[in-house]
Amino acid sequence: MKHYSESIKKTIQQKRLYNLVKEVSSYHRIQASTGFREAANYCKKMFDKLGIEANILSYDANPDIWYLQNKMFMEWDLKHGWLQLQDPEMVLADTSAEPVSIIQKSYPCDFTDGVDFVYLNKGNNPKEYENLDLTGKLVFVRGPFAQYMWAVKDKGAVGFVTDFINAGFGDRTREQLYESINYTSFWWSHTEDEPKCFGFVLSPKMGDWLAKQFEGKESLRCTCKIEASLYPGKIEVVEAKLPGETDEEVLICAHLCHPKSSCNDNASGVAAAIESLTVLKQLMNEGKLPKNKRTIKVILVPEFTGTYAYLHDHNEYQKCVGAINLDMVGGKQTRFYGPITLTSLPYSTPSFINDLSALCMEYASKETPNLSDDMVAYTNHTVECFTGGSDHTVFSDPTIGIPCCMLGQWPDLNYHTATDTLDVIDSAVLAYSCHIATLYAYTLSNLDEKTCLEVQVKQHELLNKRLNQFVNNYQNGLIKSQEAYTHLQHIKNYFIKSVDDYARVIHLDETMINREKKWIEVSIEQVQQYLNIVDCELECKDERVFKRTYVSPIQSLAEYLHNHEDAKDLHKAYTDKMSKLGFKGYGAASLIEYYIDGKRTISDIIQCVNCDLVMDSEEIVVAYVALLENLNLVENCK
Repeated sequence: MKHYSESIKKTIQQKRLYNLVKEVSSYHRIQASTGFREAANYCKKMFDKLGIEANILSYDANPDIWYLQNKMFMEWDLKHGWLQLQDPEMVLADTSAEPVSIIQKSYPCDFTDGVDFVYLNKGNNPKEYENLDLTGKLVFVRGPFAQYMWAVKDKGAVGFVTDFINAGFGDRTREQLYESINYTSFWWSHTEDEPKCFGFVLSPKMGDWLAKQFEGKESLRCTCKIEASLYPGKIEVVEAKLPGETDEEVLICAHLCHPKSSCNDNASGVAAAIESLTVLKQLMNEGKLPKNKRTIKVILVPEFTGTYAYLHDHNEYQKCVGAINLDMVGGKQTRFYGPITLTSLPYSTPSFINDLSALCMEYASKETPNLSDDMVAYTNHTVECFTGGSDHTVFSDPTIGIPCCMLGQWPDLNYHTATDTLDVIDSAVLAYSCHIATLYAYTLSNLDEKTCLEVQVKQHELLNKRLNQFVNNYQNGLIKSQEAYTHLQHIKNYFIKSVDDYARVIHLDETMINREKKWIEVSIEQVQQYLNIVDCELECKDERVFKRTYVSPIQSLAEYLHNHEDAKDLHKAYTDKMSKLGFKGYGAASLIEYYIDGKRTISDIIQCVNCDLVMDSEEIVVAYVALLENLNLVENCK
């Protein structure tokens, strides 16, 4: 791997990566839109120029269509949108200057003759506005507009203006993004009772100014117009590949969507993916690397939507031996920009792919010599446990079974805002991420026994890290003594099954496999003895066993509730419990789904999720399974 890594590092071009981000970010890449299609065509042309086999796959964007567990929506075409206050005269929003200043997927409107503008300054409780006539009026709100949808549905408002900044990500604040604009979108279900409205987005600074204009006034007058249309259309997935000698595949995924500019999220991942194939093709053409045995593919998708569509169409999942998802991989590592993070596989999807990805990160981190001439990293980086939030959650679902780690960056100050622009990109950080993805894809495509030995050494390191985390959690009281044995067995089972996973890709000597398993067992036993943990299987309190009636994670439960009115109370009970978890609960629903396999009892699932999240998950597991059962998405096997 050392030779591979050095060759790849020398060939990656930072300037080329930066220019790719610049070009991709020039497109307004909203899912299922003409802007996204233009960006997809640009990416294909780049592959064509490089002599890399590529094509654009097209899927229906129509609310009657489902791809696995994701309901589609209509295509959106935006020509122009603007909002202007009449007195005092002030342009509040103009998409020709800032495309994020419209709530994406807005329906068209034409109020060039004027419309009354009302400030809802008492929060989002409709009871506060019982005597306020909103018919035919535009409303100004300071929170997430979706919490005020009653103003349109029940009181006849025509649209929204909001200056909300989502400060719930990391520790960023409204003040830090005072002159930025939040990326905001309608996600239409296109049901009969759904309103057709529009909206604009202001910066907090502009919102504060606007609020002052309402002082002493019941309403203001403004003009606005949106030239846009929604219609049954298409979404695109760009697929490019370096053909191998077998029908097995290694996959690099990056989402191409998000509004202009959206540079780190995720023009950076797209650039890294394109550069990966560029570098490998060049090195193999020059004879510096042997040809890939397994096909190496890149797919550039609308986030989640495109992945569901692609996997619906490409359902021979066993052919894909492993994947890596690139999502936000090139931000400057200054304050409020976190490390390049390798998000590990969930415990439910054990694979040596996890260790291989971490080993590739280790090689990429040999960036410069220190005072002792040892190679160390410039780039801040880390390996962390599984969390949700991107396309890797779909691939790694056991019903799909494609082990997929994610390379990303968190926190990110400008995430989902208008200030995620070129100036946040560090081409050296982006090259580092590209190095990891390229080395991963090539190594997995040509995996041999010598490389497996290196991977196993890395597995030892990762196991020790997990065990150290376990010891800290146990000593700090986060893991109760009666649950400690179960936690250790959870870790052991994952790592042993990760060793078994080699057989899916390569034949290894049985002695080598048994030696690794013994090492894992001994390591677990040593921790158990060190902490005086007694063997103790937890009592099975809930012996019900369920199996899923569907493939892939559920993208949105809301889409199922339209036809199940009786499930809404169960849904509220579940979401109320989930909201109490805060950011830690992000992706918890996927974890629960992963363990519903027709074999595990509810008690087993609770124990597994407890171990994954290091918390008591009983209430959310029981509530979620009850909801799935009511929606006929799971069946009771007993």
